Amino acid sequence: MRRALFGIGITAAVVCAVLLVHCAPVAAAPAPPSPAAANQCDRACLNGFVEQYMAAVAAHDPSKLPHAAKARYSENNVEMPLGEGLWQTSDGWGSYKVYTDDPQTGQVGFLGVANEDTHLSVFAARLKVVNREVTEIEVIVARPDRPGPASGSGNLTGGPENLKDKPLFSEDEPAEQRVSRDKLVALANGYFDTIQLNTGKLYTTFDPDCQRMENGSITANNPNPGGNPVARMGCQAQLETGMLKMVTRCRDRRYLVDEQRQMVFAATFFDHNGTLRKNTLVDGSVRTIGPPFDRPFTFLIFELFKIKNGKIRQIEAVLTTVPYYMPTPWK
Repeated sequence: MRRALFGIGITAAVVCAVLLVHCAPVAAAPAPPSPAAANQCDRACLNGFVEQYMAAVAAHDPSKLPHAAKARYSENNVEMPLGEGLWQTSDGWGSYKVYTDDPQTGQVGFLGVANEDTHLSVFAARLKVVNREVTEIEVIVARPDRPGPASGSGNLTGGPENLKDKPLFSEDEPAEQRVSRDKLVALANGYFDTIQLNTGKLYTTFDPDCQRMENGSITANNPNPGGNPVARMGCQAQLETGMLKMVTRCRDRRYLVDEQRQMVFAATFFDHNGTLRKNTLVDGSVRTIGPPFDRPFTFLIFELFKIKNGKIRQIEAVLTTVPYYMPTPWK
């Protein structure tokens, strides 16, 4: 049961109909947030706050985390007081850690593995720091033992146990190979535009070796895809098929940017209205769309993009289901 829910994003489409996801057109990406004038927290400082947060959660004690009096906390898109949710059930953390540091806006994105009484969950969080205090904490805990829309993993192995250190995520990119902050956001936003428009035309640029993981499952450029041949395809090849029509919209996109490591940490929703039954691909072939995409639901997603030489090289997503069209408390 626990493994059955992994790969429920694009992988679920492969399971149901060798499909992925579609959205309707959206407006251009919002501009990155303005720098907080009072905030002076560098990379080490931001990462230190993540470590303090993890220690405080493991201790079930928000007082161990320096935070503002009106600090906000959401878990799986529900705003709640500090000390609720994972704060109460945590039994510590796994060793997997990926940081995306954005000192310009005082924010840090984090990927990890949460432990609740030996039940491991893929985890992602965004923290904001102002005046050396945490003011915002937004987390996704992708608990694999919770009911979800996918009935199986389609022979793709995955889950928190599959998350291992990737040197790519800890590499500083040479200054001469970096692209601008705006370009980094444009590459990530173009990825979502490509999915949403679903014409087979690309609005971003991929490295030939681009690989995507979702909740610990390799869903693009997988050398051992089992019964899912689409998972063997690269990131670009998948999107060029036009097979992404089950998602109605990719909305409320937000970004934080690590210019030094050329990474973008994105938050978004994929809404599925459940009405599409047939998908005509770019090559003219028709695929039947079945469960879980025949009923309304939404994926809540944190997605990390690693950019090398101006191209998307690695994608890693943490996602869970929420009620259809559920609004974000962070907009």
